[in-house]
Amino acid sequence: MASCSGKSADTRDGGSTLQEPNPPVLRKYTYEELSKATHYFSNSNRLGSGGFGDVFKGSLDGKVVAIKKLKYKKDGEPQHKLDEIEYLKRVSHRNLVKLIGYCDEGADKLLVLEFVPNKTLRHHLDGKENVLEWSMRMKIAIKSAYGLQYLHENCKIIHQDIKADNILLDNKFEPKVTDFSLAKFLPNIGNVSHITSLFKGANVYADPEYGIQKVSEKSDIYSYGIVLLELITGKKALSKSDNIANWAKSRIEEALNNKKYMDFVDFKLHGAYDERQMQRMISCAAACVYEPSNSRPDMKQIIEILEGTIPMEGTISLHGAALIDLQSALGIESLQISSPVIFTYQELAKATNHFSNNNLLGEGGFGMVYKGSLGNNGIVAIKKLKYLGEELRTSEFEEEIKTISRIYYRHLVKLIGYCNEGINRLLVYELAPNKSLRFHLQRNIRKTMNWSTRVRIAMGVAKGLAYLHEWCQPKIIHGNIKVDNILLTNSFEPKISDYGFAKENEELSNSYIPIIYNSKGSLGYLAPEYINSRKLTDKCDVFSFGIILLELITGKRAIKNEGIFHNRLSILAVPLLKRALDKGDYNDIIDAELQNKDNKDEIIRMIYCAASCVYKPADYRPRMSQIVKVLQGNAPVESIWLSNDSSFLHHGAPYAPM
Repeated sequence: MASCSGKSADTRDGGSTLQEPNPPVLRKYTYEELSKATHYFSNSNRLGSGGFGDVFKGSLDGKVVAIKKLKYKKDGEPQHKLDEIEYLKRVSHRNLVKLIGYCDEGADKLLVLEFVPNKTLRHHLDGKENVLEWSMRMKIAIKSAYGLQYLHENCKIIHQDIKADNILLDNKFEPKVTDFSLAKFLPNIGNVSHITSLFKGANVYADPEYGIQKVSEKSDIYSYGIVLLELITGKKALSKSDNIANWAKSRIEEALNNKKYMDFVDFKLHGAYDERQMQRMISCAAACVYEPSNSRPDMKQIIEILEGTIPMEGTISLHGAALIDLQSALGIESLQISSPVIFTYQELAKATNHFSNNNLLGEGGFGMVYKGSLGNNGIVAIKKLKYLGEELRTSEFEEEIKTISRIYYRHLVKLIGYCNEGINRLLVYELAPNKSLRFHLQRNIRKTMNWSTRVRIAMGVAKGLAYLHEWCQPKIIHGNIKVDNILLTNSFEPKISDYGFAKENEELSNSYIPIIYNSKGSLGYLAPEYINSRKLTDKCDVFSFGIILLELITGKRAIKNEGIFHNRLSILAVPLLKRALDKGDYNDIIDAELQNKDNKDEIIRMIYCAASCVYKPADYRPRMSQIVKVLQGNAPVESIWLSNDSSFLHHGAPYAPM
């Protein structure tokens, strides 16, 4: 069995010497002694309760102690093991609750711990008595990290139930991590030779990669990141509407990139904090929570950054790591992009037989699209933009073309060239020959699209949107995602059309505004917040993509009759989704025309993705890169939809009940 090293991992004053010089000698108590010490486990002495059991205040040998009475395990359940006591008594650190003694009499198993008088971190963050000031929060963050570093590096212990309730405070607000001793030894499971908790931990603190990766210290790193978010925001890790990790995503980007803290930092602080320290803590929280496990920092790095002994820059590179991860997920390659060809109006008129209706491919909000032949450029799609009057100057149009021409990705229709002659503005695109997704989902065509093709289309569209939202600079949103704008090649590879007509306006808090055309979207695909405010964001695209997923899953149209509210698929799908997500009954929601429905894992992943895109409020919807990972099977569905998220599936969702 591994043992705690007597060497200190760090001896700086900020964390003090990690291991205290004289580990305690554990005493074995009788059940009768501990029963009397707590006045027979009277509720008047009860300090709290957790997954492992109840904790009582008691008096032993003239000292106040905390006595944890472990829960009784029924026959067939794994029993608590106290045979690692000799190992655990060597765990000694000023930021860990000391184990003083124990009782092991048959089914009665108890631990005697030092009494920490100033309640939990969660209690003080709730601010019921006094506001926990910023300097105390920094101290708690750093010294808790020292305790975890000691467990990880010196003792090879994985806590795996790190949460604000398990960080106790003494009268000087010195933090002490508790419940680390409630662990069992894992002998040589793969490459894991650690102690790990008996339970997975509180759900909202649990690493979403748990079960995908082997158990490691990185699970504690994730949970510690959630605690940092609580210290920053003052919010509980889990609220009625969502968990703190989802809530904080967009706000963290604002804080790190634009130093905007108003909607993120605990309002009870009234701005009384050190901004540089705040940046360091936010950076650490982001790296712990939003990075994949293999990219998360270790506790030593976190301590160094929180203390300011090493700079944030170059140590935790969230943006760089995220881009590398995104590049891998999307399969982006470095390509030499050619400049768009400039055509004359006469050339394009001739190519389409003077815009004959015989060559008309379709009509959308931006204009008419014609099939044309352009010699060396082959058969193309020519979009004749609607007349916009004086709304768009020539220079603005040219600038927008430059932005669009830099976009090159296999799931986006490629821009070949353009025409800009006075009020005649046209765009020339590659032609996707196999019509639109709408055409192939129609009931009147000869052959039903099979499930594997639907999955491939969903994946391609998700990747295309992730490319626009998260790879392109400036970031681009679509604004009118629908099945009519998903074109297909002969091999059914999807290509998104009509993108590039809206781009980020950095002065509007990362919202996006249309430049060429004031896109109004399409009924059935419009996000509720856009209907109410006309504010277009990337989360509007995420909502629309979720509707497309529902269409692929069910085979039903986004809206049957534009005049009837309850004919929207987002409304009709609610009871079907509730049965699927709550009861595991997927039969009613899957398109009845599908012959092969055997790939249950793919079906489940797509259903969860649809639910998280359509039914969560805008701020809590996942990013498209998260959807890509879930569809690929590289991230668990719990990373985008928790069990309590089913509350979003109310009657009339995603719109307010009528």
